[in-house]
Amino acid sequence: MISLRKTVTELDRLEELHRSAVNCFSAALRSSGQHAVELEACEAAHFRAQLEALREQLQADATARQLESVQSGFESELKQYWEKTRAQIQRLRKDVQAAAAAVEAFAGSVSESEVLLEHGLKRELQQLNKTAASEDIQEIRGAIREATATIGTSVDQMRTSNQLAIAQLKDEIRLLHQEVQAARRAKADPTPPAAKGDRSIDELIRQNTSFSVLLVVVRNFDGLRSCYSASVIASAIRDFQMRFDNILPPQSIVRRWNENQFAAILKTPPASAMKMSSEVIQKLSGPFVQNEQGAAHSVVFTPNAGVIEFRPGSDPEKFQTKLKQLAEALAQ
Repeated sequence: MISLRKTVTELDRLEELHRSAVNCFSAALRSSGQHAVELEACEAAHFRAQLEALREQLQADATARQLESVQSGFESELKQYWEKTRAQIQRLRKDVQAAAAAVEAFAGSVSESEVLLEHGLKRELQQLNKTAASEDIQEIRGAIREATATIGTSVDQMRTSNQLAIAQLKDEIRLLHQEVQAARRAKADPTPPAAKGDRSIDELIRQNTSFSVLLVVVRNFDGLRSCYSASVIASAIRDFQMRFDNILPPQSIVRRWNENQFAAILKTPPASAMKMSSEVIQKLSGPFVQNEQGAAHSVVFTPNAGVIEFRPGSDPEKFQTKLKQLAEALAQ
């Protein structure tokens, strides 16, 4: 009897260790994706999606073979991402070195040409001053012609140098304009959609009826926009919203509140909405393949979802505040 109790206790301990190992492995996969070095947003998004797919394979009753399969996949993904990141860093180093060498060469050529031109002009002025003391008209005319030609050549060289400097400045200004425009786009609508309100939500609040809002935020939208063209992103977003709509019950109302936030107004119980949010994240994390000019692009979004409930008799302003706070939290 005592031996049987020891065996049961040992089995319970082993089961607890198994659950702890699975939970720790799952947490390690999640942390690896969250803290991955992000040099290119699209590569990081793909890496996180692959780790999330591996994490979903970890169940509480996972066998040793399944754990080994997940470990093998994790090591493979980690190695591939490390190799890609290392190659990107090497390319960045080469680009920085090339840019530094180009700037140094440009600055050196400009300063060198200015010094040479200055010396040349001074030399011609000295020659003209000497010629001014001559009484030979032919000598004076010849010296003037030579000085005029030299000064003309110097002026052309100065104009060319200035044009190069101006072209360089124009490139710098163009890059600054692009950065400013990107910042303006990011801040074009700083007011969260929850603060602006939605007619459907306002109408349900006026009816004092119970409903839930399933909010989805695409956290890597800005990074994807820097990786793909506007047409590819627009097409992928349309497919994203269509897939989101197909996941939900037929009576649901889907809205795109801004470029990276989507909301579904549900009349289902909050528990069902919370369960649905997990399914939404899983299905919307899959790749959206887009074709542009014969090339296929696999766009992988990183969605985050949350649910907030409105109950009859609730304060509409507090509900809007909570909805705004949820949108801000999901964007992190």
